[in-house]
Amino acid sequence: MINRRVLSYVLVWTSFYDQLAWTPVLVLIAAGAGDATSLMAYAATAYSLANLAGNALFGMLADRLDRYAVAGAGLAAMTFTGLGHLWATTPVALLGIRFLHGLAIAAVAPAALASLTDGLPRHRRGEVMARVGLVIAIASMLATSVTGRMVSRVGMTSAITGLAVLVGLVGGVTLLLRKRVTPPPPPEPAGIGEPPALAMNPAMLAAASLVAFALMFLQNVLFYAYPLQARSLGMSSAAIGGTLAVFGLGALVAFVPPLSRAADRWGRHRPLFVGMLLAGACLLNLAQAEGIGVMAGSLFGYGLGFGLVFPAVSALNADAAGHGRRGLAFGLLTASFSLGSISSPLVTQALAEHLSPFTVAGGLALLTGLMTAVWYVLERPGVQPVGPGA
Repeated sequence: MINRRVLSYVLVWTSFYDQLAWTPVLVLIAAGAGDATSLMAYAATAYSLANLAGNALFGMLADRLDRYAVAGAGLAAMTFTGLGHLWATTPVALLGIRFLHGLAIAAVAPAALASLTDGLPRHRRGEVMARVGLVIAIASMLATSVTGRMVSRVGMTSAITGLAVLVGLVGGVTLLLRKRVTPPPPPEPAGIGEPPALAMNPAMLAAASLVAFALMFLQNVLFYAYPLQARSLGMSSAAIGGTLAVFGLGALVAFVPPLSRAADRWGRHRPLFVGMLLAGACLLNLAQAEGIGVMAGSLFGYGLGFGLVFPAVSALNADAAGHGRRGLAFGLLTASFSLGSISSPLVTQALAEHLSPFTVAGGLALLTGLMTAVWYVLERPGVQPVGPGA
């Protein structure tokens, strides 16, 4: 028998690895198809819009069908859409293939995340979601560097083919062996404030969606605005990459014990509140920072805040849905992630004449942290930690 949680972690890793690995390849495809700058922006929008719609759709399918069948089918479709990039030689073709790829990948994460929480006691969900964050962090560190090196050594065509083969192998194995995966534990009894099977807690779901939106809004601002600010201060590419790596280090500290169990030991609300306030303060500091040491310190603090929030919001989202509804819940969560990513450049650019992107993002983080505290006070009976270690 195949351990279901190990397979779920592999699915999460593959999904995020593919998502990030396209970055060095798309620049070359866009340059060959037309205006690279404009096409990259439009391609990102097409991908995110398809992903936004697909998350909720495939999340519902994951509840109705076999979770691994949905995830495996999504990976299989990604194999064909991935290879389709080889023929994306016009702007329309590139936008179309990115839309289809974004739709296909939307089937993977909701199903994998839901399978991780099937039968999982509430007092262990934060720890498991911290492991998910660690898996995503490893995928992030490998994806762009490996693909970039492949493009340099064997060419773009081979790099695209290799990525499609990797995704196809994981999808094929998932589909072939899904019947041999260990069954989930029986549905856990509903805890205090937790919805019974086939039900959802709207207040918890709304709180998780709000925080997820804000978290990805901040993340997207960091990755598009920080390199621009650092470059304007005369920092080299190596210095920019090195300081961004400090963000990853801060997140990794939060993804391993003892902080990985913060959401289980102290409730979901405390890591959400502290993490958002820490992230917001560090982003506001980045808006004024000029020295590389101050910027690196702010990035580490932001990464630590991010690492506290991600497991807590994912666990809260699992708390919001009873057994049989978590596919939909995680579909909505990943849709909120996508919406945050889509809206952040639009909002910050609209306010660029008055506020820096870091000021906008920092203010949103602080506001979200305060709203989390208000939500906790209003919904306190429904958000208490349950089980050992609470």
